[in-house]
Amino acid sequence: MQRLVRWTWAALMLLLPISSFPLISRGLGVQSVAALSIVFLFILLVIWFIPYLIRGGRLPLATIPILFFAAVALIATLAAFFIEIPAFREFTRWRTAVENLVTLGIGLSAYLIASSWPANKADFNHLLRWLNYGGLVIILWSAIQAYFTFIAGGYPGWLEKVQSLLSASGLLYYRRVTGLAFEPSWLAHMLNMIYLPWWLAATLRKTSAHSFRILHVSFENLLLVGGAATLFASYSRVGWLAFLLVIAYIILDLNLRLVGWLRGSITRRWSRPFWQIVGKTVLPILLFMGLIGVYLGMFLSAGYGLSKLDPRMAQLFDVKTLKEEGVMMFANRLVFAERLVFWQTGYEIFNDHPVLGVGIGNAGYFFPEKMGAFGYALTEVGQLLYESPGLPNTKALWTRLAAETGLVGLAIFITWLLVLWNCARGLGTSPDRLHRALGSFGQFVLVALLIEGFSVDTFALPYFWLALGIMTAGFQHWVNTDVATPSAA
Repeated sequence: MQRLVRWTWAALMLLLPISSFPLISRGLGVQSVAALSIVFLFILLVIWFIPYLIRGGRLPLATIPILFFAAVALIATLAAFFIEIPAFREFTRWRTAVENLVTLGIGLSAYLIASSWPANKADFNHLLRWLNYGGLVIILWSAIQAYFTFIAGGYPGWLEKVQSLLSASGLLYYRRVTGLAFEPSWLAHMLNMIYLPWWLAATLRKTSAHSFRILHVSFENLLLVGGAATLFASYSRVGWLAFLLVIAYIILDLNLRLVGWLRGSITRRWSRPFWQIVGKTVLPILLFMGLIGVYLGMFLSAGYGLSKLDPRMAQLFDVKTLKEEGVMMFANRLVFAERLVFWQTGYEIFNDHPVLGVGIGNAGYFFPEKMGAFGYALTEVGQLLYESPGLPNTKALWTRLAAETGLVGLAIFITWLLVLWNCARGLGTSPDRLHRALGSFGQFVLVALLIEGFSVDTFALPYFWLALGIMTAGFQHWVNTDVATPSAA
């Protein structure tokens, strides 16, 4: 059985790049979110997780807040039957509730199983090795797409046919790579939520899930370069910004370490009051000001690069349009107005139902009456309201949490993320190199999620759930070994 479980995990991690498999999509009656790895997640749920709980297996303490969130989401969804919800085409509230609670269950199951299964370093390396193999598939397939769209000038028929077999959308985008994902933004999402954070953490912490080296370069080092290039070729603006924020966080962390080292050096070597003031006050202020300058330079440079590389961002620095036509028209020129409309609508729904929201999945029913007039002039919004087979959605995790679970659900979800942040920071202090890498891995995922949460709102994409689950398991392993052992002695 143990061998079956390990091979099921291997298949799950290897097949993560396929975010929407056509056969599953048709079987479940959904258009997009139907990751092939969910099949193997269900197998793990049946053959390992449920028997594990029956035998008395315990969940990590860090899982408690997300279990409370799931309970609140269920209560909010049931309570929504007692509020007036507008009708929307042929959709029924019971079906909407069940479908969306199932998607939450998928994400929650991915987190709970990933946080409970790894019991030793061999298990962690097993998961991370197969994660790397799946990441290699992403990079190679994206490289093929990049060649045809950027160099050859068009996709051949065989490539389009293969893509249609592996993705429910079956679409290949002009001058954008999509990997094996439903669309380029989903490719960027999976890269930022699990692949790039691990490759970056393994590189910075000088560790690897593999024993081999190529000219003293680890597999993760090579994958980091390829993954960053793939993210760039996806031309996902949110994806770029999320990765840039992770880099900014790394610079901030290095700056804080530098400030601490310089303060310590100055106060130890020079005891005069003047040098004490310099070390404790003046130096941190100067370095902080310098850091602000570095950040401004990074984001302005990124914005300038975007305006030159991406036609959608050509008018990014057109301040005149912003002043004369307002924020929404400026956003429309940047092909970003649709997102603002979705977010604003989610806020309006939350404003009317601030405590428990309107229940999981029910925000879409309110779009026709809560959306501003400007939204009806946008093509994507019109397609979503009148042509799409699904309910409209807020297109952002944060606005969805607020609109559908209210302040209570949003607060609990953020509490869970803060608990995980503290776990990741604590794990980063472990003397073990793998533990430190897992701590950095978790921190990078959480930082990137701040931005990616404004792009994707579904609970069913398993990437950040699995990543945070692996980090949680790493924290639990550290507590049970490195922390608990000395105290027992």
